[in-house]
Amino acid sequence: MKRKTIKTPQTLKGVGIHTGEVCSITFKPSEQGYISFIRTDLKAEPIIALAKNVSSTLRGTNIANEKAEVHTIEHVLSAANGLGITDLIIEMDGPEPPIMDGSSLPYAKAMLEGELKEIDQTAEVLHLEKEITFQDGDITYTANPCQDFKITFVYERKGHPLVSHQEYTFTLTPESYLKEIAPARTFGFEEEIAFLQANGLAKGGSLENCVVIKKDGFSVPLRFDNEMVRHKILDLLGDLKLTGKVLGPMHITCKLGGHKTNVAFAKKLTEEN
Repeated sequence: MKRKTIKTPQTLKGVGIHTGEVCSITFKPSEQGYISFIRTDLKAEPIIALAKNVSSTLRGTNIANEKAEVHTIEHVLSAANGLGITDLIIEMDGPEPPIMDGSSLPYAKAMLEGELKEIDQTAEVLHLEKEITFQDGDITYTANPCQDFKITFVYERKGHPLVSHQEYTFTLTPESYLKEIAPARTFGFEEEIAFLQANGLAKGGSLENCVVIKKDGFSVPLRFDNEMVRHKILDLLGDLKLTGKVLGPMHITCKLGGHKTNVAFAKKLTEEN
């Protein structure tokens, strides 16, 4: 499998969902062997998208170095992972990528508009030769060797009348990612809004970029009847990109996972392979 980048730069602009700050993000071709984020508004070194550089996982995945931090990178990395992109420079003039419509589809479309290009070097693939498990309380991850790369995710919100249990199995190809996962939007519960705002989060959240789940309905029409679990897979694919490798054939089963445990599982995958 060859490494992959884009041919031409592509730029998007919008507000960050948590910081509320307007930011332009530009995807640029690279042959550096990894994905990096550069804060063009700061005099700082690039931040390489690796699990060891994760600085926070509170309602999103942030990475940092000594002088800079980038917030909520999982949707951008999910798009790169879904399309098989291994090499990319991501320039930002603010702290957080624009949330766009709350999914990773706008990022994926921008990368495709930049035209994907193979690099004449072999990608580093994370191969699995044995079962790997990770557990944190009720949260579990299991990875087993498989012919394809697939994810089974179990999402639960016990007692909720609309989304108490959702389960989905997804086999990754660029085509299936664009159709089944990329359009799934971020979501939150009506009762969580006050907590998020009290903790300085969701400053840029709106009905244009987030599905708010109420007890008797949704703030906007859903794109899938199980959009929540699909978005959880979207997030997991983004966090797993922090392994810094192409994910080889394996079947990952996750129950109740979130950013903190996604990153911990990504570290375990790299440590045991």
